[in-house]
Amino acid sequence: MPFNVSSLQKIAAKSVGRKKCVSIKKLAEGGFNRVFLLRMDDGFEVLAKIPYPIAVPPHYLTASEVATMQFLRQHLELPVPHIYTWSSEKSNPVGTEYIIMERANGVALRDIWWSLSGKQMLKIIDQLVLYETKMFRTPLPRYGSLYFVDSLSPKDRAHPLTDDNASSWRSGR
Repeated sequence: MPFNVSSLQKIAAKSVGRKKCVSIKKLAEGGFNRVFLLRMDDGFEVLAKIPYPIAVPPHYLTASEVATMQFLRQHLELPVPHIYTWSSEKSNPVGTEYIIMERANGVALRDIWWSLSGKQMLKIIDQLVLYETKMFRTPLPRYGSLYFVDSLSPKDRAHPLTDDNASSWRSGR
């Protein structure tokens, strides 16, 4: 998927209040996305996620991913990376959908798991169970994907999939 690298760098820098992005490095490629590390002029780093054309449906996949991450972070208070900016439209200066998000610092659990003590493993498992419990105990009015209202088409906005129970966590979004 071709895209405008300099536009991505400018948008990323602006989204985090920095003057300039000085480097971009591909970190990973998966079945549906490419992930880039962008470093700003002061050393601050963010991630850029760009979906492949096979990631469908276009627009809705990125829009739902952002809405879901923000829901988990803001309403369930789960440790999900902050989204600085995003676009689910290809008609933007980058020329493709993108998400600019916080880089989560730390070490991949897979790299240290077998060096942990049983007590440390149990502590991590307990924390994961707490996160999962929080998600399962959150009532949602329907099944499917989460979206911000303004990322839906006018046709879809005419048939909102919400009810009175949803108003407490939707907060208008």
